Amino acid sequence: MTVGNLKRPQIDYYITVTMAKELYMVENNYTGRQLRKYFIEIEERYREIINNPTNIFDFMKLALNQIELNSKNIDILKVDVEDLKSKIDVSIKNNYCLASDIAEQLNLYSENKIAHSNLIGAIARELGYKISYKHYYEDEFIAIVKDISKNEYWQIYFKPKAVEEITKWFNENKDNIYYEIQYIRNTKNGKKGEIKEKGYKIENICYKISD
Repeated sequence: MTVGNLKRPQIDYYITVTMAKELYMVENNYTGRQLRKYFIEIEERYREIINNPTNIFDFMKLALNQIELNSKNIDILKVDVEDLKSKIDVSIKNNYCLASDIAEQLNLYSENKIAHSNLIGAIARELGYKISYKHYYEDEFIAIVKDISKNEYWQIYFKPKAVEEITKWFNENKDNIYYEIQYIRNTKNGKKGEIKEKGYKIENICYKISD
């Protein structure tokens, strides 16, 4: 572009349709006023269609909108129901136990001196308890409830009947499932004949225990 004897670079601006509408909406001139009037008329027409549909296309649009709304409401309802189930307060039932509680009662601790929940879980599976579910579940033995303090974590609670059966099963079978591994020679970690590792073997899995 040339102004007098000066040459200035020409700059072309490209804007979107949406941006153009926004610019016209804030323009204080005839075009801006006409555009604002147009959008007001569109809004009034839409409200009129909602309140007084007059043709098949209006009915179809309203029906589709309602279907979409209902679908969203159904999804919200499903979430609410699941959330309600997950918040069932089993903690007020003092006779419900965690796997770690049962392990402590049986004096079963892992090598790290932590209550051996995995060992109790193995016994529960041997007894046929449905502890692998990742959703709300409850029967006469267990209750599986989402722990709201831990996102997406399902906590297993054992009822008195389950605690009794697990304790009985362990006492009846502990000698058969117990194993020891001894040192076969003297090492810096232990002498020949001393216990290197001990624990209980269930489902071909060894669960090490501490002294």
